[in-house]
Amino acid sequence: MNSTKTQILDTAQELIQRVGLNAMSYADISKAVNIRKASIHYHFPTKEKLVAALLDRFSDDFFRLVDSILKISDTAEVKLRRYCGLFEATLSSGEKDKACLCGMLGAEFKTLESSSTERVSRFYQDNRVCLIKLLQEGQETGEFKFPGQTEAMAITIFSSLEGGLLIARADGGISQFRSIVEQLIVIVKG
Repeated sequence: MNSTKTQILDTAQELIQRVGLNAMSYADISKAVNIRKASIHYHFPTKEKLVAALLDRFSDDFFRLVDSILKISDTAEVKLRRYCGLFEATLSSGEKDKACLCGMLGAEFKTLESSSTERVSRFYQDNRVCLIKLLQEGQETGEFKFPGQTEAMAITIFSSLEGGLLIARADGGISQFRSIVEQLIVIVKG
């Protein structure tokens, strides 16, 4: 991918994670990258094509990391902590006011085009599948003894992480988010 296209994607992602898609414009990207809006339209003729490219890139990168976590030979608790660390890294990346790209787009779900809603939904579903595998592994080894169904716990963890990022932006920052993660670990361990 050429550097202008990468700069556009990086800038758009940063803006969406801080202010949301509906508050971001090509003018904002143009100013930040120091290029004309026409140059952005050359690479991404519509905002929808830009969002689709962002979601594909974000999901690919995220699940590459998740797959590497699931493959390590470590305890299920360590794997779960590393998974949660992927979300924490969003807060640790310099700006306290960033949230997960898909979390921000999920908040604007009803205003997205169908190709983007499908991608956001797939991101959520794929996270649920990965968490179910991780939780089942922990149950099989006896590390995890949470009550209820595995799928419901996977949804609870993912929802807590996405929501925790949003709350941490407004109240408590990274220490608040870490306390959410620790409480999740307590619950999962039973």
